[in-house]
Amino acid sequence: MSERIKEYFNQFSNFVLPVCLESLRILPDSIVLGTAILSAISLSKSYAVLLFTMFELMFIQRISAMIMGSISPLGGSTNTLQRICEPGFQYPNRMRISLLEAIGVPSMFPSPVIFFFSGVISYLINAMQQFGKEVKSFNGDIGVRTNIALGLSFTFMLAMVLFRYTYGCESFGSILTSLVLGYIVGMGLVFQNQALFGRDGINILNLPMIQPVTGKPMYVCAPSN
Repeated sequence: MSERIKEYFNQFSNFVLPVCLESLRILPDSIVLGTAILSAISLSKSYAVLLFTMFELMFIQRISAMIMGSISPLGGSTNTLQRICEPGFQYPNRMRISLLEAIGVPSMFPSPVIFFFSGVISYLINAMQQFGKEVKSFNGDIGVRTNIALGLSFTFMLAMVLFRYTYGCESFGSILTSLVLGYIVGMGLVFQNQALFGRDGINILNLPMIQPVTGKPMYVCAPSN
């Protein structure tokens, strides 16, 4: 019985593991494409600004890699050129298309994948924190969902780091510095977008915004029962 269970488990692993690895490999470009479709369908300003931010991150990665390459060129890691480490959609003839390496560039520092995800997650987290007053004012479900989102974001980033490090796509130093730089840039883009597009431009949660108006009365809805 135990041998049969082990055989079933191996068959399941052989089927699921390649799918999971391929999903992680194409995930950066998939997220950009998905955000573009979502912003077009929903006509949401905050999602359109998020898409703009993703392109900004790729452009910043390109400039940072060019500056670092001119100062101190870094060698690639053991499996940098292996298929598992290359983001983007791949054709049967091994040609590949990737926004992450078309707007950005392949680089050890900052790593296009780690820098992109770190920047996006930092942007989302810091954008949510700008609406702490709204989250506290509404029912507790929003606060719980926000905390869950923070936990899942950390778990997702950890999984991506382990995936890239395990398969030798980047060195530990490259991953760590790309994480830190991505977080700082993502935080800065929140304030940039708030100044350019207004507070509703970073309202990722699409919450009703509390805006005090001087000299105007405040009305509170009383319970009906």
